[in-house]
This record gives sequence, C-alpha cells and structure tokens, in this order.
Amino acid sequence: MKLALALVLLSACSGTQPRPESPIVNEGSNTPETCCCKSFPLTSEDGRAVFEMAPRMECSTRHGTCVSDVQCRIESGAAGSGSGN
Repeated sequence: MKLALALVLLSACSGTQPRPESPIVNEGSNTPETCCCKSFPLTSEDGRAVFEMAPRMECSTRHGTCVSDVQCRIESGAAGSGSGN
C-alpha cells in the first residue's frame, strides 16, 4: 500500500506540464488597435449582425467579437452595390 502511494506521489511530482494557453488576447506591436467588430445591436430590425471597423476595446463594450477583416470588406462592398437612387 505504501509502495503504491509512493508511486502515485512520484508520478504526480515528476516531469513538467505544459502551461495552458491564456484566455487573454495576446497584446503586442503586431496586434492592431482596431478590428472588424461583429455585433448584434438591439436596435436591429431584422436581427442581422453588424460588421464595422472599430477599436478593440469599443467592440468589447458592445459585446461584439473581433472577426477576420475579410468579413468587413465583404459587408462594406455589398452595401455599396445598391440601385443607385
């Protein structure tokens, strides 16, 4: 019984475990201050998401998420292709 306990303690204490990745966004010089913010405003009539370039902190206060910039370009391109009235 003591041998089993010693083996369990030895295996628990030996070796290094890799650190889990932090849930915090990596900050640094390669992270831009703005992002394509996807949010669902309460004033939206059709319930669709709104994509717009916004500062990261402002996007967070709107309860939005930063998504790839391609989605902002597609959304702004589609808005400009109206009937021309």
